[in-house]
Amino acid sequence: MLPKSESPPLVSERRIVVVSNRLPLTLRRTEQGWRAEASTGGLVSAMRPVLEQTGGLWIGWPGESGGQADAPRRELLAGWERDQQLAAIEIPDELARKFYYGYANQTLWPLFHEFPSRLRFDPEGWDAYVEANRRFRDAVLERLRPGDLVWVHDYHLMLLPQLLREAAPDTTIGFFLHIPFPSPNLFRVLPRREELLRGLLGADLIAFQTHGHLQHFRASVLRVLGLDSRMDRIQASGRFVRIEALPIGIAPESFTRLLAKKAVRKSLADLRKRFKARRILLAVDRLDYTKGIPERLRAFRRLLRKSPALHGQVVLIQIAPPSRERIEGYRELRREVNELVGEINGEFGTPHWTPVVFIRRGVSRPELVALYAAAEVCWVSPLRDGMNLVAKEYVACQRGEAGVLLLSEFAGAAAEMGEALLVNPYDEERMAAALERGLEMPAEERRERMGALFGRVLRNDAHAWSRRFVQELREAAAARLSALSEAPRALPWEELLEAYRSAKRRLLFLDYDGTLAAFANRPLEATPPEGLRSVLGQLSTRPEQRVVLVSGRPRPQLETWFGGIEGLWLAAEHGAVVRDPASRQWTPLHASAPSGWKARVQPVLDHFVDRTPGSFVEEKEYSLVWHYRMCEPDFGDWLANELLATLEELLSETELRAVRGQKAVEVRLAWANKGEVVSRMEALWPADFRMAIGDDRTDEDLFERLSSDAWTIHVGHRHSLARFRLENPAAVRGLLGQLAETAVASGT
Repeated sequence: MLPKSESPPLVSERRIVVVSNRLPLTLRRTEQGWRAEASTGGLVSAMRPVLEQTGGLWIGWPGESGGQADAPRRELLAGWERDQQLAAIEIPDELARKFYYGYANQTLWPLFHEFPSRLRFDPEGWDAYVEANRRFRDAVLERLRPGDLVWVHDYHLMLLPQLLREAAPDTTIGFFLHIPFPSPNLFRVLPRREELLRGLLGADLIAFQTHGHLQHFRASVLRVLGLDSRMDRIQASGRFVRIEALPIGIAPESFTRLLAKKAVRKSLADLRKRFKARRILLAVDRLDYTKGIPERLRAFRRLLRKSPALHGQVVLIQIAPPSRERIEGYRELRREVNELVGEINGEFGTPHWTPVVFIRRGVSRPELVALYAAAEVCWVSPLRDGMNLVAKEYVACQRGEAGVLLLSEFAGAAAEMGEALLVNPYDEERMAAALERGLEMPAEERRERMGALFGRVLRNDAHAWSRRFVQELREAAAARLSALSEAPRALPWEELLEAYRSAKRRLLFLDYDGTLAAFANRPLEATPPEGLRSVLGQLSTRPEQRVVLVSGRPRPQLETWFGGIEGLWLAAEHGAVVRDPASRQWTPLHASAPSGWKARVQPVLDHFVDRTPGSFVEEKEYSLVWHYRMCEPDFGDWLANELLATLEELLSETELRAVRGQKAVEVRLAWANKGEVVSRMEALWPADFRMAIGDDRTDEDLFERLSSDAWTIHVGHRHSLARFRLENPAAVRGLLGQLAETAVASGT
């Protein structure tokens, strides 16, 4: 059985379903049969109170497979689920190998830790990753109850949120990434990057260890998927996905309680006796290339060479149990570490002093607590780490005493443990100097630093972390439901077609870019899709209706593409000029327009073109447009904000306005808006059926001007004043085709 924990109650009474790659118990096959081994670590400590207080369930892989015929194993796992709320998912050994040792740990792990040279990818590993995530989905769905909160953990299961969202759309889903999220430049290297991001965006809440990791994620979503975001949310598939930085803590009482145990006190006394008159430096890592073990050993060797007075005075205890030894890179690392330990001990050791004590196995929690308490310095120097809880465990066991924490600035823990001595693990010389400084630091300063760290570890413990996550998840799910109730609902096609059939006079307003045709890098490349002119012709020639194409395009372009369609009204530059199909004459909405303004605005836009490779300025009769669709996305969006602020000040006392569109900033006359076209056309053609379809900010003027009974339709998933929505331009063209068929069939 897992031990009970003591913690304050959670903020949720709903059941939490925790989903992670591994369960907190692992099955091992022995000569006597199957044996369960308890796992340790931050996730187990943090999740235990969640499950106890909500009657929750933990779903994960138990370890070795046994096959369907293995009755004792099945009975053991059934007991886990019945008695301990631990539900085991079966993954065949070959699939588990390709999933875990393939895409998860030879593709995602190295890249997310910013070791792209170690990245290995093969399609079979990806297929196994997909299949494993599907099996986890099926295991969750099999046990899911109404109202459950599903909390998915870590890089092994990045597809799972979207798989669950597709199968159970109303489920509340959270995801926490325990490892770093890489910079957007590195993330772009990742094979199957789009699928992973879409998988994560199925969640209601995505949380990271640090704000830096969160910002990397935001930038990657923008660059890879083209999705804008705010500081705390991303809009995807019609939903807001909340994003947060929630650094994980430990359960400090599970360490401090052990310090009072007789066996731990005896181990501590034995350590002090064995290493009496020597100062213990402690490092605790998995044997992984991200942990910086060779770099630490080389820095220690440099210190011993530089400071002979430390010979015989210090000892480095390096604990490094092996991991993932099926991967060649890990076997090479083990050889390198063994060689360095041998070289250091051979160069400096004496019959009475071994400089490096290398422990190649895991140690029990009581052993570890005794080592933490005995160590004068804890040396935590990963090359890259999501958090690294060893630093917090050491602080908990020091309890404000005079220990020194030497911490890599590339560990997530560095963001909240500023009183540690922060080091660059790649800088061997300065890391050795920082270690020497720690050894020479006065006891009063050590206690002051350690006391501040201890107080923070106590406040931001695992229980506080889990409570915050659950609270944020509940709020994110509530916001999703609220947004869904306020956002345009899916278009009820049959109702619209019936209203269209029964109408006597109809008036249709249609945007072009993003509505009838998809966007292109350059405006001239977004030519009318095949069949569009024909459908527009069928609609505009009906005597009982008027069709108005209202676009931001200049009139020569609209004339070229659509001028030959009989009966079609054209409104160019958002309605600045309108063409009557009967006279084929273009008429400005206003008789006069200011002159000379372009000469003042053009230099500002040209300056931003110079600053933004891939951007350009389009000049129209009544407006100027800065396009940045082809430039680097996050840089372009950042400069667009700056440009809008600059133009707002420049245009504040004019009748010009700067408007942000889809990857564009347009300067145009304030009266040139699509709402004015509505007023003009409704005066000319009063109708009992009115419909407007558009996709961006300029089309909101259409929706706002039309009365509440009009059929207003937004294309995409952004918030809109429209009543209804369609997914994309293809769906719009499909709707128009049905309207044309309905008009012909009804004979009206």
